[in-house]
Amino acid sequence: MPRGPWPALLLPVLLFLALPLPPSSPASPSLRELLPYPKAEQEALVAQHLAQKASLQLLLGEEAARAYDRLLRLELHNQRAGKRSAFHSAKEALLAAGLWIQAIGEACRQAPVDLSHLPAAPHHVLPHALEIRAAAYALRLPFGVLAAIVDNEQYGGDKALGLSRGVREVADGLAQELSVREGRAPFSKTLGLAQMSWEDALKQEARLSRFGAWDPARPFPRREAEAREALLDPYLNLLFTASRLRGYFNALLGLSPEDTRPLEDPWLYYLGPAWHNYPLRAQNLETWEDSFHGFFKGLFYQVALERRWRLEGKRLLPLRAWGPGASPTRPDSPPQYVP
Repeated sequence: MPRGPWPALLLPVLLFLALPLPPSSPASPSLRELLPYPKAEQEALVAQHLAQKASLQLLLGEEAARAYDRLLRLELHNQRAGKRSAFHSAKEALLAAGLWIQAIGEACRQAPVDLSHLPAAPHHVLPHALEIRAAAYALRLPFGVLAAIVDNEQYGGDKALGLSRGVREVADGLAQELSVREGRAPFSKTLGLAQMSWEDALKQEARLSRFGAWDPARPFPRREAEAREALLDPYLNLLFTASRLRGYFNALLGLSPEDTRPLEDPWLYYLGPAWHNYPLRAQNLETWEDSFHGFFKGLFYQVALERRWRLEGKRLLPLRAWGPGASPTRPDSPPQYVP
């Protein structure tokens, strides 16, 4: 009597069952394991972190607080593992996080915000609030992510007493002239508010059309000189940047390239600035100044750009609304119109 194929099929099954199971992922270390301090100091730092996490949860919700916890643990892990990190010690990281959370709280309450102790460039971001929000909305991204990228890039350009910005602007001008006259320039690949590459800008047509974000009456850039000229327009610079960022997010999140749903995960506030600034470091889950502070800048501007401010240096002062009854001198006095 023929036995059929079953014995032949049974042998691979038995061999598979006999193989050892793949090792499970190691458990995430506790916060205390990441803090190389004496017991009392360790407990104080844990309490500080939990208090800051609770504050952020009250301000922006549980998902934002969870993203902060994830970032801090990543930074502390990198410090212990010898990978690139934003700070040399946990104390420095917690102090910087606390200053950012304080600023976020002040922005939520629409109180004066002092960013003088933080690496921020609000004077480059706030004047372009409308363009930032419009470009991010067109690609269904949180506008805080795009604002954080602008802040990082412009803050970097302000360093070295203006030398960095001066060199960049001279190089951009020479490159624009060369691209018009000779068709290409061998240097100054990035330019504009978000330091967007002209080469990447030329690749965004299909995605911008898919999102309905490109004005069909406007010819899309085809050559280097045209891309450079477009990137000098603040809105188009941000639009191309948002499109490139959306392509990265779709790929990272396992979404189809055609997916146009809104993205809202607070972890994007870390991923966006990190990847835009240094893709290889971001892929390796390293932390450095632009990625660590970029996360908090994203959260901050997501709140701040919903409001109106006046700048005094790096202090944001809330603008008072015009209208009746804004500041009466006496209960029975007539309404006053106060700026």
